Amino acid sequence: MSRDRSHSRLSHDHDYLIKLRGIPYSSTKDDIKDFLSPCRIITIHLFNENDNSSGECLVDLESENDVKDALKKSNEYMGSRYIEVFRASYYEYKFYIKHKGVISWREPVIHMNGLPYTCTMGDVQTFFKDIVIARNGIYITRDMSDNALGGGYVAFVSMDNAYKAIDMYNQKHIQHRYIELKPSTYDEAKKTIMNDAYSNGKQFAGEKEDETTTNNNHNGTKKRSRSNRQSRSNSREKDKDYRRQPIKRRRSRSRSPRPQLRRSRDNFRRRSRSRSPVRRSSVRSNQNGEYLIKMRGMPYTVVENDIREFFPSTCQPVRIEIMQDRRLNRPNGDGHVYFNTKDEVNEAIKCDRKFMGNRYVELYSDSPRHSSSDRRRNSSAHNSQHVSRSRSKTKTNDRSESED
Repeated sequence: MSRDRSHSRLSHDHDYLIKLRGIPYSSTKDDIKDFLSPCRIITIHLFNENDNSSGECLVDLESENDVKDALKKSNEYMGSRYIEVFRASYYEYKFYIKHKGVISWREPVIHMNGLPYTCTMGDVQTFFKDIVIARNGIYITRDMSDNALGGGYVAFVSMDNAYKAIDMYNQKHIQHRYIELKPSTYDEAKKTIMNDAYSNGKQFAGEKEDETTTNNNHNGTKKRSRSNRQSRSNSREKDKDYRRQPIKRRRSRSRSPRPQLRRSRDNFRRRSRSRSPVRRSSVRSNQNGEYLIKMRGMPYTVVENDIREFFPSTCQPVRIEIMQDRRLNRPNGDGHVYFNTKDEVNEAIKCDRKFMGNRYVELYSDSPRHSSSDRRRNSSAHNSQHVSRSRSKTKTNDRSESED
């Protein structure tokens, strides 16, 4: 009677659980007992109508010594297949029982669904409190306005943490919405990240989605083929008209737009080298020698008051310029701030990589801006020095020739 009680207590606690992976589909509980012999077994957990294995099973053992003996049997054969033996946790047991052994989850990645639009990485970390998340292990799908779209992925440091997270926090709330958690993989998360980056990049460049991806019905393909045929016919008509024209007109047409074409290409290259397609705020010519600090990585919703609160009261900028994205009609994350003295710049540059909201901001100092009159004065002085040097050289050469 006492032995039965100890068995029931151990079976309830699941302190000595192991998992067998790679079991033949024709194996039974008796085959598992023979494989684990002489380990003392309490319960074998299998889920199949015919009491056959589905590839994995969990086994409750009596003691820690039985677990150690079972782990030594890893990579031994059962029939024609070798078996992997792992130590299992209580949360893995609950996941296995809930899904009846059908889902084989092997990578510690969880897919999150139902995130609020204002959800941040800090909210996700607070949601999975007391569970260790992998470094850079949080990804939230966002649109071009930096709003969450409801989905995301979290990678944990181990499978035990992943099983614990999905058991404890599934259907729990972040802000006003409950979150659904499902097992996932690294490949699924990577594919989602790449697709999001591609679609957001096309939207940022002002391109439209491909018609075949947005609308896969037959009418859409018909419209596109009809428009292609029409454009090809129009190009043929233009070629015919071009051939009928005299040679002189043809030459004049081919020569005239070349400089303009070259200029437009150069402008395109200059724009493509820039960080983003933006139009800077108007920068006034400075007469007082202000000191410039460039800011990068600010939130897209930044205003001038946010920048003033970012810097301490001892070094407040005298002028602030927020760079704008002309396509999206919002800030692009960059900005210019101006200070009167070098001491204020040295104090302000200490705020490098300080957080503004949920984003850290990088600061770059620059030399003071000079007025156009100063630049002309410097260039004229440089030219006069260059002329005097050239005259002295010619005099020495003439003197050497006369001596010869």
